[in-house]
Amino acid sequence: MSSGLRLPSPPGLLAHRQFFAMNTTVRVFAAEQVPVDLLERAESVFHRIERTFSRFRPDSELSRLNAASGNEVAVSPEMFRLLQLCLAYHDRTNGLFEPAILPNLEACGYDRSFELVPQHQHASVMPGPEARRSLRDVKMDSIDLLVRTPRAMRLDFGGIGKGYAVDEAAQLLRPAEDFLIDAGGDISASGDGPDGDGWTVSIADALVEGRERSIIDLRNQALATSATTRRSWIRGAVTHHHIIDPRTGRPAHTDVLAASVIAQSATEADVYAKPALLLGAEKALTFLASLGVEGLLQTHNGRAITTTGWPGGVA
Repeated sequence: MSSGLRLPSPPGLLAHRQFFAMNTTVRVFAAEQVPVDLLERAESVFHRIERTFSRFRPDSELSRLNAASGNEVAVSPEMFRLLQLCLAYHDRTNGLFEPAILPNLEACGYDRSFELVPQHQHASVMPGPEARRSLRDVKMDSIDLLVRTPRAMRLDFGGIGKGYAVDEAAQLLRPAEDFLIDAGGDISASGDGPDGDGWTVSIADALVEGRERSIIDLRNQALATSATTRRSWIRGAVTHHHIIDPRTGRPAHTDVLAASVIAQSATEADVYAKPALLLGAEKALTFLASLGVEGLLQTHNGRAITTTGWPGGVA
C-alpha cells in the first residue's frame, strides 16, 4: 500500500499537470481547459510550503524555529497561521494531533527523508512518556508574530503539511471550478468532475497489493489516509512506522492499519485520519462521528469498518 489512495484517470480531461514535491508525486486534473500559468502557480504553492515547513531542509523556517527552541523567535505570517491551526486541531483532538513529536520520530529511526531511512537499523533506546512535549506549551504573540517553544521541543508538520498544501493550491484553482488535486493520497476534489458524477477515487487495501477496498465519488470534498504500512522499517527486531502516539512517544499499535477520512478540507482529512488510527476502531468511529466526518478503517485482521455515512461500498 503506497499511498492508501488511487485515482483512476478519467477520460476527456483537458488539463493535467504532474510534478514531485514534499517527497511525493502530485497530480492536478481539471475538467476544462485552464490557463497554464494557473497550474504552474498551483505547483509553486507546494514548493513554497515545502521550502518553508520541511524538517528535512536545514534552511527552512521550521528548521530555524526548531534550532531556536527555548528562545523567542520572529516568524512569518504563514508560520504563525499554521501554528494557530495546529493548536486548534491539537485541542479538537484532545492532544492526539501533536506536532511536538520530532524527537520521538528521530529516536525511532525516522531522522532523514524517508527514502534515505535504512530499512534495517540497530536498536536504540526509545524516549518514553517523560520525554513528551505538548504544543500547548508554545508561547505565541499575535501582535509581533513572536513564538517561543520550550527548550528541547522540536516540531514536525508531517501530520498536516500535505493537506495544508493541497488546500492552499485548491484555493488558487477555484476559478477552474471542476478540478482535483492528488498529493500522494491527500485529495481535494472540486465540482462535479469530467462526467458530472463527481470525481471517482478508490481506497487501496492495506494488506493486499493491487486490491481496492472502496470506490467513492467526491464533490467539493477532501480525502486522506493514514496508514502504518506506508512508511515502516525494522529497528533491532521491531518494526517501526511514522505514526507516533503522543501519549506514549512511540509508534502506535492499535487494531487499525489504515484510516481514511472524508472531510470538507484536505487539512481536516489529513489531521483527523491520524487520531482515528491511534484510537483503534471502536473509539475511532465515535471520534469521527463527533467531528461530523466520514471514515473507513482497515484492521489487522482484514476487516473494513465505516462510519454510517460513508458514501461507497466496501469490498
